[in-house]
Amino acid sequence: MLLKWILWGLVIFWVYRQITGRKAPTGSLFSNFTGTGRVQRPPSEASEELETTQDMVRCAHCGLFLPRQEALSQRGDWFCSEGHRQAGVRAQ
Repeated sequence: MLLKWILWGLVIFWVYRQITGRKAPTGSLFSNFTGTGRVQRPPSEASEELETTQDMVRCAHCGLFLPRQEALSQRGDWFCSEGHRQAGVRAQ
């Protein structure tokens, strides 16, 4: 019985919030929640992510894409590991 009243209270609270359009106060647990199932990132985090993009290259042996800084190069080809570099280019 108590569970039923708690559920009704939550439904009424949700309807009230939908009608009034009030947002959660800044700094609260739900302040970054957009209501679409996704968390909205603060602008500083989004801009940092854009600044850290890296060039991607494709392994000439298996086709895996990886950051250029992590890849191994040999004669103009890129490889994801030492084993694939030693195996060489695989015909695709």
